[in-house]
Amino acid sequence: MYPIVFSGNFSWTWKAPLLGTLAFGLYFTISYFIDNYLLKETNWLIHHEIHLGKQYVFSALYRALYYMGFAGFYFLFLEYVKVNEAKKQADHDHYQIQLSERELELQLENAKNAYLKAQINPHLLFNTLSFIYQDIYHSSPKSADTIMELADIMRYCIHCEFEEQTILLSEEIKQVHRLISLHQSRYEGMVYINFEYGADVPESKLIPLVIVTIAENIFKHGIILDKENPAILKLEIEAQHLRITSRNLTNRKSAVKSLNKGLENIAQRLNIIYGDQATLTYGSVDKYFEISIIAPVNYIKQPPKQLTS
Repeated sequence: MYPIVFSGNFSWTWKAPLLGTLAFGLYFTISYFIDNYLLKETNWLIHHEIHLGKQYVFSALYRALYYMGFAGFYFLFLEYVKVNEAKKQADHDHYQIQLSERELELQLENAKNAYLKAQINPHLLFNTLSFIYQDIYHSSPKSADTIMELADIMRYCIHCEFEEQTILLSEEIKQVHRLISLHQSRYEGMVYINFEYGADVPESKLIPLVIVTIAENIFKHGIILDKENPAILKLEIEAQHLRITSRNLTNRKSAVKSLNKGLENIAQRLNIIYGDQATLTYGSVDKYFEISIIAPVNYIKQPPKQLTS
């Protein structure tokens, strides 16, 4: 009865007397019939009819109020426990929010520091590469062109490092071609990799440095000099989703830890922008290492909904 009585703000003023009267009436009726039944079925007592006088009514009322009072204390105890648990949960949630805010502040400070360093270091690097390019251009034009290819790739990567917005895949494709050209120059054209993509891929959008990172992992951790087993990097659009697949012979001498770190970075960035709409799977199959990524193209991350009071 108590949860019903105190379910509203001021409705208890009429609920309490009404339900209390009904409860007492029900209790009194049941008690009266039980008492009559016991008197009739008890052989060793002389049967007497129960008189509905003041004494009997007040006696029943006393017992009813006695049980209803204990029930009320029990109800208040349960409400106290509920409120106490809610307060503990609220305090815990508040602490977790403060902890999360503090972690975000630390991450922001680290990102700012890294950004300042990234602004200083590339400046020195590009100046040095430009000097080397000018120095060797006349004596070795091929090596000079390779240095410029490397500078363009690094400039693109640094430009995209702190940007999570989507870009045209034509930019990523251009950098992959530069990587292939760079390694072709390094190995005298003996690099074997099949880079395939559909006509609709370049005009689609995705977060940057995903395809470039996968291509870099192929060159760094895979075997690319086997003509019979060329590496494969394929891009295709399926139902508004980009599927990226790569397959290459595994170089056992390569550092697996470094490979996993690059893929973990891709996984984190995909999760930040696309959430559960993007998937990344990778692993060794026989003597090959395979990667598969599926992510929505031309996706715009929705801002969080504003809470209204």
